[in-house]
Amino acid sequence: MKNWLKIFFLSFFSNKHSKQAVKKGYVNPLLSLMLALVFVCIGVIWADVLPFGTHYGNATDFKNMVRSALTHVEGVNGINVLIENGELKATRNGGDFDKALLVDTFNNSQDAQVYAKKGYQLVIDTRSADSLAEVEAYCVSTDEQQTVITYAEYLTLNQVARKNFEFKLRYTGRELILDDSSVSAYKAFVETTNQQNANLVIELEEKLSSGEILKSQFNREVYELYFASYYPSINAYESTSKVPLLRNYYFHEIIDKGADKFLMVFDDSMVGSFETDGGIEVFFYGFYNSIADGYLIEGYFAPSTKINAVDNLIKKSYRATVDLSVYIYIMNTIRLVPIITLMVIVVAMLNYSILSLQGVDACKNFGGAVKIVGSYAWCSGLISAVLTIITAFMVQKNLITIISIVAFFVTLLVRTIIFVVAKILENNKRLQDVSNVDQQPTEKTEA
Repeated sequence: MKNWLKIFFLSFFSNKHSKQAVKKGYVNPLLSLMLALVFVCIGVIWADVLPFGTHYGNATDFKNMVRSALTHVEGVNGINVLIENGELKATRNGGDFDKALLVDTFNNSQDAQVYAKKGYQLVIDTRSADSLAEVEAYCVSTDEQQTVITYAEYLTLNQVARKNFEFKLRYTGRELILDDSSVSAYKAFVETTNQQNANLVIELEEKLSSGEILKSQFNREVYELYFASYYPSINAYESTSKVPLLRNYYFHEIIDKGADKFLMVFDDSMVGSFETDGGIEVFFYGFYNSIADGYLIEGYFAPSTKINAVDNLIKKSYRATVDLSVYIYIMNTIRLVPIITLMVIVVAMLNYSILSLQGVDACKNFGGAVKIVGSYAWCSGLISAVLTIITAFMVQKNLITIISIVAFFVTLLVRTIIFVVAKILENNKRLQDVSNVDQQPTEKTEA
């Protein structure tokens, strides 16, 4: 057992022990590879989480915009924030904590004059995440001309002509309110589509009459039936809803259109994008479940206390996404298994090929090379994790996974090269010594 531990943990640091790995089974490289994956995953997670506070601290213009908006709650344009059970409520100018669009510097020039700072935009929209969005449907031709027609015009085309157009949605940014008149029109349309839909409407009416569902739920489900019957699939726009949601207006019409300096505060989450003073771009999400209930700023606190409260809102909201990040990175690491395994195989092949060409029997077959290189995997993963965490403070978030993979491969390759060079030098020295021994008797005979 003691010898196994030495081989497993000291192979990376000792050619002697790594050479002995050839005598062991394939459990060692497999275990080493699994440990390497764990280290790579941990490194990527910490590289994602740890630098955020530093990046935020070094984003002067972004901080100033956020602090200016949220610290002066007693001012005319002050925004007061309240957290209740993981939900954010906000009020402007001392009003009630109603769910409403309070600030939108993208579309409101007056808001922009007050809240937009140094190119940074602010949105505070506390309307429910499942609020419906008003949308405009249209179609664009797939040829070079990219002709735009309304969806109503598209429906007048024959089936052949329709194939030349692509369905599109534009979110207007306005909330869709389902009143009795509109729902009645939607219901009438659905009933004319097919008998199955007509039966679904009858079932909904029965549930409404019996009190099984509320009027609001009835209206929404009728609208969902109408939307699915009238429009094509909207999977390209909505992944969690059958109909367009108001929240996604910001993602489709603002973020996807290139906005990169903003903070958007919603009732259940926030999303922001900023650039540090050093030029590092940071995009982040945040949740409120780790923030204590109560007012963000209550009473006439000192300015430093207010600033700390606002900064903590951003930082704690981001830290609340750690569980989600861990899940995402674990899934991504699992997808990396073939890549990292291939790296070990490629390096082992180089190891075996070079040593074979040089006539070195450090590993007599390819399997032996795999065992040697595999013994380096766990420490290569550990070094990769450390390097990834360090460099995460200096690079953008989307480079973290790439850095971890490259660092793992380079470390594995360098350590293997050191082993190969050492074994070639040892072999050459041995051959030289043998040559010298063979020459000595010949010289004495001639004398």
